[in-house]
Amino acid sequence: MNAKSEKIKLSRWLERYIPHSFPNKGEIIEIIETIAEATIPVRGLLERGITSREIEHRMNIKRPTYDSKNIFEETQIHEDILTHSIILKALNEGNVSFSFIASEESEPVLGDGTFGITIDPVDGSSNVAVNRTVGTIVGIYNEMGKIVCGFYVLYGIFTNLVLAINGKVAEFILDTSPYSMTFYHYVFQELKIMPNKEEKSIRCVGGDITQWIDKYKNYEKLLMNRRFKDRYSGSFVGDFHAIVNYGGIYAYFPSPNPKIRVYYEWLPLAFITKSLEGEFIALEYLNKKEKIKYIEDFEPLKRDNVKKIHSLTYGGILGSKKAVDLYLTL
Repeated sequence: MNAKSEKIKLSRWLERYIPHSFPNKGEIIEIIETIAEATIPVRGLLERGITSREIEHRMNIKRPTYDSKNIFEETQIHEDILTHSIILKALNEGNVSFSFIASEESEPVLGDGTFGITIDPVDGSSNVAVNRTVGTIVGIYNEMGKIVCGFYVLYGIFTNLVLAINGKVAEFILDTSPYSMTFYHYVFQELKIMPNKEEKSIRCVGGDITQWIDKYKNYEKLLMNRRFKDRYSGSFVGDFHAIVNYGGIYAYFPSPNPKIRVYYEWLPLAFITKSLEGEFIALEYLNKKEKIKYIEDFEPLKRDNVKKIHSLTYGGILGSKKAVDLYLTL
């Protein structure tokens, strides 16, 4: 398929380019479509900022009357909670069969289906108040607990969806054309190819620099010497999208405690990265010793263990393979 030759809807692309041999193809397509459609009112919500009463009224979602906190004891903004509610409502009210739905906003919801779902409803939610990029991150896990699909929706100047499945990574754009005779929908834009460069790329490095060990500092110096430009914004998904397009690395170092959730953030984006022939390493620093793990080293996420490990956090680096491999030389 010529990357620019067809303007087809997400649903048709999935049906056409996921092979019939893919296990439970119909079910995973339905999950992807349901979540993708639920992000359309999320886009409207974020455009309205905290004044989102219209969406609440139309979808019969109640405004929280208490201060909710996530697993880090951080007070969640209204968009976090409401976005989670919109997506969960769509999954529960549709014909979607799921094994579990896990989100940082609540305890996992268990079902009797085949696929497990992890959702970071508004990654970078603290950016909403200052009108910076945020997104929704989704991972889909098979009955063996292995991630088989990762995608994110980025709410920026335009809204796009980047999805990895069956070895392909494709980008879709939300069509909001005023002349459209149908509801808004995502249309295929292009297949993605991530640049793999050792210099003149970008770096997005987070964590408390005052707590970094020398190895972390030396790695950033190495990137700076190779003219990697600093593009860290505080939105993981926003920074990651820049890396997909321009190459480079995203890193969040344990400083001293890791903050990024493995199953909500690292693994879905790492799955996309690996599908683009990039690399991901997870970092842990305990008792003055560093431990490195790869995507296959993490415990499979299943219905019977999701409540135990869904909030696991790690530091890590992901992005272009050559740039990540530079860390392993130190």
